[in-house]
Amino acid sequence: MPRRGLVTANRVLALSIAAVVVTTFLPARLLGWTRIPGRITQRLTSPPSDLVKVMGDWLVKAEPAEHPEPLIGQIDQLRALVHRLELDNARLRTQVEELSGVRSTQNEPMRLLTTSVIAGTTDPTGRLLRLRAGRRDGIEAGSVASLRGQHLLGRIVNIDDAMCDVLPITDRNAETITVQVYEQDGSKTELFFDLTPVGDGTLKGPGRYVTEGLEQTPRSAKIGQIVRLSDENWIGHGGLIVGEITVVEPSPQSPLRPVITVKPVVDTRRVSSVVVRVPGSAS
Repeated sequence: MPRRGLVTANRVLALSIAAVVVTTFLPARLLGWTRIPGRITQRLTSPPSDLVKVMGDWLVKAEPAEHPEPLIGQIDQLRALVHRLELDNARLRTQVEELSGVRSTQNEPMRLLTTSVIAGTTDPTGRLLRLRAGRRDGIEAGSVASLRGQHLLGRIVNIDDAMCDVLPITDRNAETITVQVYEQDGSKTELFFDLTPVGDGTLKGPGRYVTEGLEQTPRSAKIGQIVRLSDENWIGHGGLIVGEITVVEPSPQSPLRPVITVKPVVDTRRVSSVVVRVPGSAS
């Protein structure tokens, strides 16, 4: 029977296990000699491992790593910029609409006089507003008070040398006014309504008919449209903004005839200063 060699696989495995167990429990200061073989092994294995990584990246077409944080920051900045531009666009649209209204009221010579309200009211239906201006300032009876020169407030009814009173269009004693409906983009329509103060801070009234040949066609309006003054008794002040249509309903007497309710732009409870429009003067 032949003798087995001194070095066999089983003996090598047993010695390796024994060496691992012994070195596991040895103090670190006694294992300094293992650093040199470890470095040699690292040197020999590192190049192949790098080569394997390069080959793997090539096979999966790996792209170089990027830092997404700067890109995310730029996206947030662009979103904020777009939001600001949208707000600016809305503001400019409003200004264009208001300026178109101002131009429509400048057909007659007009002097604009800014003055303060010294006695107001907490009643939304109107009542008189007293202004710190009178005849000595050039105000005349029948002059028109407005807000920012373009929103209709009312008419001057009482006046002395130093003060005057405004009767708002929402006051129960105010007269009926004729208005014209405008689209939301500022363009005119051929819709006219006669509005009378209701007593709750709004105005209400029926529309007029369009006569085409022998047929009368009732006019229609939409909620959200703007109405402007278009009354022959308010010469020189046509185009002033009265308010916004809030209700459209049929007339009880004539179902085909629409009746609108308008909420004025001006809230008499919050007015601190007004612009008095004095006709027949150089602006």
